[in-house]
Amino acid sequence: MSTPLLTVGIPIYNAQESLLDAVRSVFAQTFADWELILVDDGSTDNSLDIASSIDDPRVQMLKPDGENLKLPSRLNQIVRSARGKYIARMDADDLSHPERFSRQLAFLRSHPEVDVVGTYMCILDHEDKPASKVVVQESHDEIVRNKFSSISIAHATVIAKAEWFRCWPYDESSIRCEDYELWLRSSRESTFANIPEVLYLCNEFRSFVFSKYARSKKTAARVVWKYGRREIGTAKALWCVIGKYVDIGLLGAASILRLHDTVIRGRKTYVPLSPEEDAKLTKALDTVRKTKVPLRGSEA
Repeated sequence: MSTPLLTVGIPIYNAQESLLDAVRSVFAQTFADWELILVDDGSTDNSLDIASSIDDPRVQMLKPDGENLKLPSRLNQIVRSARGKYIARMDADDLSHPERFSRQLAFLRSHPEVDVVGTYMCILDHEDKPASKVVVQESHDEIVRNKFSSISIAHATVIAKAEWFRCWPYDESSIRCEDYELWLRSSRESTFANIPEVLYLCNEFRSFVFSKYARSKKTAARVVWKYGRREIGTAKALWCVIGKYVDIGLLGAASILRLHDTVIRGRKTYVPLSPEEDAKLTKALDTVRKTKVPLRGSEA
């Protein structure tokens, strides 16, 4: 097999309901020079059987070990196995827009100074229809301007140079916050960017679990304390840490009142879709859903 330009990595954990659709969105891409690496993180449902049934030479299923090592460990495993010059992140319960790979790779090739490029996201509602978009900053300086509060790049949307991922491996102790830790640790020696187009579709409402959210915020607080004291001082770092715990409290209260969907929709980065954007995303979803994935003895 020739060496692909792009490696797409999808870690899997109990994703039997969504995995084939995620893979379908890779097969629906207008850019075809990719390999897809799937790695299971100790799933207890039928995810492993589904992944193993995909019959295409571009799809590689890494040998399962039965362990639940968590996302940062599996992402490092994908990076070690990748053959592409670039590596694309993707979650097993989301979808890539059919033009995602071509747009992001074209951007990276025309902006060689950029190491990592993300995109806007479309948030799907409980019926898997476009609901809103997540808007992020475009330039590196804007992305990291308030980095100890948040960094304006959506992890699952990124494509980066493979050499960059190898230079900056994920911290495997930063579970549920591996992306934020990576951005903070690498931001002073890297260049980030975002394309102001909706090229990724996320099932945030369906996949939201408060306990996971709380853990991510607690880990983020630890990461801010670790890096922030040196860069912005103890007092400012402490203020940012307090902000993380306030976020936990607010969404925890909203979850108790069954208002967490309302709180998520109210985030300042969430913007309503225009009728034109809704129509284009609905058409993209239709393209993905009509795409076939070859399975052993059949297709789906």
